[in-house]
Amino acid sequence: MELFVVCAPGLESVLGSEMEAVGFTPQIVAGGVATAGSLEDASRANLWLRTASRVLVRLGEVRATTFADFVRKARVLPFETVVARGASVSFRVTCRKSRLYHSGAVAQRLHEALEARLGASVSTATHDDEQESSSQLLLARFDHDVCTVSADTSGALLHRRGYRLAQSQAPLRETLAAAMLLAAGYTGTEALLDPMCGSGTIPIEAALIARRRAPGIARSFAFQQWPTYEASAFETMRARALEQELRRAPAAIAGSDVDPDAIAAARENAGRAGVEGDLRVDVAAMRDIVPPAGHGLIVTNPPYGIRVRADLPRLYADLADLARSSGYRVAALVADVRAARHAPIPWKPLLRTQNGGVRVELLAT
Repeated sequence: MELFVVCAPGLESVLGSEMEAVGFTPQIVAGGVATAGSLEDASRANLWLRTASRVLVRLGEVRATTFADFVRKARVLPFETVVARGASVSFRVTCRKSRLYHSGAVAQRLHEALEARLGASVSTATHDDEQESSSQLLLARFDHDVCTVSADTSGALLHRRGYRLAQSQAPLRETLAAAMLLAAGYTGTEALLDPMCGSGTIPIEAALIARRRAPGIARSFAFQQWPTYEASAFETMRARALEQELRRAPAAIAGSDVDPDAIAAARENAGRAGVEGDLRVDVAAMRDIVPPAGHGLIVTNPPYGIRVRADLPRLYADLADLARSSGYRVAALVADVRAARHAPIPWKPLLRTQNGGVRVELLAT
């Protein structure tokens, strides 16, 4: 079986390193990482990967230039392994440089092939990436007359950890926060500070890393509705994940923000994540912060000056002062690299991606 783990553009190398660390043999490709694996491996990927968006299982490839040929060949795909009788399905189709170029028509024929394979009618539904759904998402990608058909094992996108209900003005996805921490070399053994923490996503993700908590431990997944799902095996996997988790983070984790509402949201989110005892979050301006003593790391997502107004030169000057006075290493996700480089910080780029449709770069010392 082939697995394809999807991530945000620019995070492929971080995801590949993360997968290698948990026992996969990754092959980095555009948009994600491919690897060989079983349904058990797909379960493990959903449970443990912090930077992945979703995990797909490849059902097979179909080469076709006519719809009749496509239906005939697609009906041999093992749909019965991922779609239970009585379940609904949703389709997501893209077509590129193929004679079958109409995505809606391809979805219709794929539905026809699915029903022929199962020997029963199957209803369709709309899939919402942000919500749990009883609908099974099937993805088809036609490229140069070859259609790759995959089944989504995740359900709601994997950044949906289940703890973030309260949000600040410009929330950061959990998967990107984790990627920032991992790319900056955070392991949980040194102090962590986010001086512009907003609703607390970076400190909370740091606490999950520090405590070795599986990011998917408190949520459900699409594969749990599959006919081939073995509940006892997955519950054993969950139990082992809980057994190896640390009771407390080994080093201090702190966050602050000038916005009292953001700090209130951060405290609520930390409580839902079960890590409120590992964090200290306070209302404070960056120039008033006193970091924990010793070695540490600043990881932050400063305002970009687009949705949230900010004096960027002053902001980066204050960040440089904080890094110098604390002796901490620093990593910041920035949209205006020129403004960041005006600060006396020896930046080096770690990754480039997008956040909320804005091109950003993770710079670090």
